[in-house]
Amino acid sequence: MDLTITLLGRFAVAVGGVPVEPATRKAAAVLAILAHAGGRAVPRERLAAMLWPRADEAQSRASLRQAVAQLRRSLGAAAERIESGVDTLRLETAGAAIDLAAVEAALAGGGCPGPDYAGPFLDDLALREEPFEEWRRMEATRLAERVTAAWLRHLDAAVADGDGERALELGERLLAIDPALEEAHAALIRLHLGRGALGSAMRQYEQCRAALARAYGVPPSPATETLRRRIAAPVERREAPCAPGGPAVVAVLPFTDLSDEAGDRYLALGIAEDVTTELSRFRSLRVIARHSAFAVAQSASDAADAGRRLGARYILTGSVRRGAGAFRVVTELIEVATGHYLWSHRYDFGSDGVDAALADIARSVVGALALRIDEALLQEGRRRPIDDLGTYDLWLQALERLRRATPDAHLEARVLLERALATDPDCARAHAGLSLTYFNEWSCHAWDRWEHNADRARHHAEAAVARDPTDHVTHAVLGRILLYRREFDRAARHVERALALNPNDADMLVQSALSLAYLGDPARGIATAEAAIRLNPFHDDWYFVFAAGPRLVARDMPRLVELASRAPDVAVDVRAFIAMGHALMGRPDEAERQMARFHAHFRRSVTRGREPEPGEAARWILHVNPLRRAEDRAFLCEGLARAGLEVPPGADAEPAPG
Repeated sequence: MDLTITLLGRFAVAVGGVPVEPATRKAAAVLAILAHAGGRAVPRERLAAMLWPRADEAQSRASLRQAVAQLRRSLGAAAERIESGVDTLRLETAGAAIDLAAVEAALAGGGCPGPDYAGPFLDDLALREEPFEEWRRMEATRLAERVTAAWLRHLDAAVADGDGERALELGERLLAIDPALEEAHAALIRLHLGRGALGSAMRQYEQCRAALARAYGVPPSPATETLRRRIAAPVERREAPCAPGGPAVVAVLPFTDLSDEAGDRYLALGIAEDVTTELSRFRSLRVIARHSAFAVAQSASDAADAGRRLGARYILTGSVRRGAGAFRVVTELIEVATGHYLWSHRYDFGSDGVDAALADIARSVVGALALRIDEALLQEGRRRPIDDLGTYDLWLQALERLRRATPDAHLEARVLLERALATDPDCARAHAGLSLTYFNEWSCHAWDRWEHNADRARHHAEAAVARDPTDHVTHAVLGRILLYRREFDRAARHVERALALNPNDADMLVQSALSLAYLGDPARGIATAEAAIRLNPFHDDWYFVFAAGPRLVARDMPRLVELASRAPDVAVDVRAFIAMGHALMGRPDEAERQMARFHAHFRRSVTRGREPEPGEAARWILHVNPLRRAEDRAFLCEGLARAGLEVPPGADAEPAPG
């Protein structure tokens, strides 16, 4: 095509694939109006009135002739497409590529406009001429409303059909146009509810609530609130955790920040998380994961309401105030059923009392619940104290960034943790945090830095364990790194140590579930994953993938497909496992479809566009899924081959450690 015109989003023109720039904005506006007409003639009088409204008739017509002449020079070989009549101008659009025409054609046929709708009509072609601006605004509004209606229609259909990928794509497009479009948020909430992803559903609700508050200052509609209650309903109905004689279920809500300094909210969140960690060491308690507790707290009417939604019997809440070189923490323990305050206390501590205060809060909560305290376990599980308040502050700031789970946030956390190490080279938490920054980047498949990140994660994990052998997270990270290094015996020791030190850390549990399965104990891996999901019902989607791994090793193909299909693109190899499951269940067509999706993801993320060598994809899957038992490796190879993946001979041989 010799002429390409982009009218949606940023205005652009290309002739023969080469971008061209009209000489003036009004020359560009002439072309935009003609392209919008779709091959119909436009009266010169209308063009002049839109673009030169303050000039007399003779002057405006002269200005139009000059703009057309400039436009012809800019278009070069495509200039012949501009046809001049006595009183009209027309752009020959046959054979030209105009994004607006493609969108209008899709809308006219009842279809769904695709990526051609890249943004509002002529979004960056503003002029100081009111007739043109009024036309531009009206057309932008008209088109946005039509596209939004079409996308919403197709979004609802995708949700009804259970087509998660299509629904997410359409939802993202709609919210890019209008972040406060409640209908789109509600459809995505229904999608996540349908696939059992309570965490994603709750996050979508929170995004909706925040967007509506920012844009209009209103809460979600009653219909959306009904969806929110559906999100919480499966958790509220849980009775086993609160059964008489069973473990007491406790949730720690975000503490209120009362500090004078702006931007200190991370202190309140970080201290609440540390209290959660301290409490979770007691086997006589079942502690709701921080992620779920914090998510529910944002929309709960009060602490008791949050407790009911979480299925907790007790709620711990409080406040934090930072003073000159010291903290004040006030804590309150509430019984959910009655709303009674069982215990309250104020703690004032300085640079040498952070960990002692946190441990005392945990001990006091357990004491208030009249539970037996295993002092030996508590002493064993308590972290090595941090002696400097500045180091602790850096740790809390880094922790807040680690929770964002984005590449940029990990880099920011890394800088803060390195500053903490410069202050205290023996700070175990700083080494543990640095290990997590590299581990998260490595385990999230930053394949171009795989070896480097694995080495750095291992270095800092070993340094943290050497300085504080009681940190369960570091043991879990080191165990998984050693597992991928095929140092199976050492890996098993660290995984078991992590589980012994803290039976309530949901993130650690679900990651350890996969490690247990790959080490040869899929039944225990399944049980551990289920425990993690009970503790963190509003978990991230990656939980589904870690819970699916033990099902693969257990040869439970229906459950493997069910879990992995809830988050098929969290990791590159997930589609291959889904394909394998379908193949082994006698569904060759679906296996072929899923394997094609895996190949596309593999080329995009692993080989970076290069066509894989024969057998390369299978070798890679075996490399990043370190199965200890020969029979498990053989089963994986057989299943992948049944799904259509080329598996070279000997792919299931045990690789050398390292």
